[in-house]
Amino acid sequence: LPGPPTNIAITNIGPRSVNLQFKPGYDGKTSISRWLVEAQVGVVGENEDWLMVHQVSNEPEARSLEVPGLNPYTFYRFRMHQVNIVGNSPSSQPSRKIQTLPAPPDMAPANVTLRTASETSLWLRWMPLPEWEYNGNAEQVGYRVQYYRVGSQGRGLTHIITDRLEREFTIEDLEEWTEYEVRVQAVNGIGMGPWSQPVRGRTRESVPSCGPTNVSAFATTSSSILVRWFEVPEPDRNGLILGYKVMYKEKDSDSAVRFWMVEGNASHSVQLTSLGKYVLYEIQVLAFTRIGDGRPSSPPILERTLDDVPGPPVGILFPEVRTTSVRLIWQSPAQPNGIILAYQITYHLNSTNSNAATVDVLNPSTRQYTVTNLKPESVYVFRITAQTRKGWGDAAEALVVTTEKRARPQPTSRPIVPQKDVESRQVLLSWEPGSDGLSPVRYYTVQLKELPENNWTVHSASVNHEATSYIVSRLKPFTSYQFRVKATNDIGDSEYSEESEAITTLQDAPDEAPTILSVTPHTTTSVLIRWQPPAEEKINGILLGFRIRYRELLYDRLRHYIHTVNSLSSWAELN
Repeated sequence: LPGPPTNIAITNIGPRSVNLQFKPGYDGKTSISRWLVEAQVGVVGENEDWLMVHQVSNEPEARSLEVPGLNPYTFYRFRMHQVNIVGNSPSSQPSRKIQTLPAPPDMAPANVTLRTASETSLWLRWMPLPEWEYNGNAEQVGYRVQYYRVGSQGRGLTHIITDRLEREFTIEDLEEWTEYEVRVQAVNGIGMGPWSQPVRGRTRESVPSCGPTNVSAFATTSSSILVRWFEVPEPDRNGLILGYKVMYKEKDSDSAVRFWMVEGNASHSVQLTSLGKYVLYEIQVLAFTRIGDGRPSSPPILERTLDDVPGPPVGILFPEVRTTSVRLIWQSPAQPNGIILAYQITYHLNSTNSNAATVDVLNPSTRQYTVTNLKPESVYVFRITAQTRKGWGDAAEALVVTTEKRARPQPTSRPIVPQKDVESRQVLLSWEPGSDGLSPVRYYTVQLKELPENNWTVHSASVNHEATSYIVSRLKPFTSYQFRVKATNDIGDSEYSEESEAITTLQDAPDEAPTILSVTPHTTTSVLIRWQPPAEEKINGILLGFRIRYRELLYDRLRHYIHTVNSLSSWAELN
């Protein structure tokens, strides 16, 4: 048998190899056929195992060996055997303990997954690098995350994570409803390891961040406007566009904004109908996804409906009446439907045919007219009509008695509200008229008082003079009211009638939905919902309980996008 090598020295220490220099031992009177190198790896000591790490054959004259295939940044101690035809020599004395140099990591983090976290964030998870794969100082090991929009040719952002034990990261400030590609690599003090295979994920849907573009409007008739628009720019859609809403209201009016729904993304125009005549409208368009309404187009565009024949003049009164003359006054139509060009007054005895009427045309600024040479103690019919460029409109008609014995009217009877005519938001009020004082009643005024308050408010000051009943609308459900009525003729107002009995409107469904404050996971099969009830004045009755509706949003698990067919799946309910 040969003797053991001696004088083992270690040189050229690198990350993955070292050189061993040695003095051969006794050869046993035959040539050395093989050199064996054993090592203690990582943990070095008297009782630790020795592993075969390298062997070289057919080099009997060798005095040094390169030992490859070592692990970076790892402690080693070596010993050698020499082999001849008889067998192995005893082990040499162990070398000194050395540590290989550090190197960049050899492997990427494993089990990389990407999940949707919110409309603007994704949740990345991975398996941390095993300690033996650090290839360097553990304190300098971390991870590098790179993410970019799919289709952006890899131009993206990078985030450094310094904790070597970290296994997840939330990528924030992303675009809504956008698919991203993400990869991760390990880094140490020497450099960067290989990238993991890219994974893809899509952020959740949100509402569109801007309105449709190129909104235009064109008046087609006196009560309709054609509105057109282009699509929302693709980066601002933030989801699947399910339709559009056209918002419109009269400019400089306190009226509520109205909406016209256009379902689907195929149509980009709509005809608004039933509009006011010759009215200037503000118009905006918004798109919506399953999450909700996006921002409306801005600024609002303005368009006026075409003109039409006007409505009747209003507020006809006869402040001065003599036995042979009268003076009447009026106000311009509530619906002028255009620019008023003239007024026409027609009058005749109530007992004669209208063919015998006297006609006079007045300029548009006129608001009063005096007639003389009338028959005393007679009833006359006056008709006033206005004109636009589209023609003459409907006439307003009023009676007057040529007498100087006129007086204010007498109060009406006590108004009554039959229980069968009581609804949640309106009631039918009835009364009997009093004496008109030889001056026809021009209109009635209806007041109401909400109990237990003591303040009377005017509901309408323009109830038709021929009416003996009136629908009082815009009432609050489940609320007590009293009503009273007064009549007005050319001389003045009557006293108010006696107050009606107190009535309570019926209950109605709540006007306002509860506000959902939060929905959080509770167990693997349940969620915890917290909400705030509607304001007391919006409940409209006795609150009996709440109904919760919920449905599953179905996703394509491979591509992370919502099936439009299933996004309108049926709702389940809890009472």
